Amino acid sequence: MKMKKSSLVVMLFIFCLVSSKTTYAEGGDSNPRLTYEYGYPQPFAVGIHAGTAGFGLQIYKPISKEFGARLGFSHMPFSTNILGNYSNRELSTDISAKSTNISLLFGWTPFVKNGGFFRSFSVQLGGAYFTQLNGSLKSKLRDPYKFGDIMVDPELVGTINTDVQWKKTINPYAGIGWTNIVIDNKFSLNVDLGMYYLSKPSVSMAATGLLAENVNNASIIEENIKSYRFLPRVEVGISYRFGKLRYK
Repeated sequence: MKMKKSSLVVMLFIFCLVSSKTTYAEGGDSNPRLTYEYGYPQPFAVGIHAGTAGFGLQIYKPISKEFGARLGFSHMPFSTNILGNYSNRELSTDISAKSTNISLLFGWTPFVKNGGFFRSFSVQLGGAYFTQLNGSLKSKLRDPYKFGDIMVDPELVGTINTDVQWKKTINPYAGIGWTNIVIDNKFSLNVDLGMYYLSKPSVSMAATGLLAENVNNASIIEENIKSYRFLPRVEVGISYRFGKLRYK
């Protein structure tokens, strides 16, 4: 499954469109005023989301008018093929990745009492336990290899397989977002922009065919990517509010 950029663009457009409704309208807005008084949907909500870290489900719960919590589950299968050039030879590389995590984020909406566009703006801290986070690359020549007058098929030349894995552990998260952009009395839109800090990855390599004896770059690749430990999270979701609105 490929994550399409166009989908994120459409969701961000919807976010901008709906955010214009997040004012305390004295007239023309049929939503109860209490709908806007909490930074997180009150009394609680469930929702779906999609973004760079995958798609899944979330539960929203306000702790107070300005603070809230969110429990989420995300899964991302990804695959693609890229063409490159190495030592003047065309390479074809199949890339696949999988990510599954359970997250718990706490948010603070400092401007909820002010209303307007920034009513739902939040600062978020928390973490996610990644039960799965790995990727693989399968590279081979795109065209036959010429050895003298002999053309050697790419399958006979061989394939280089590279696997990258991160530990199953809790990874901290920090970011900002809009957590309760009211659409109507039951539905809200949510947008997140942030970053996970991952553990150090481990790399293993193997090869087939004529390349089987020439794979010794795993430690070099591991050294080169060990500093790439930030996983961006751009996410859009919609939530459904359960229960009756209540005053405190």
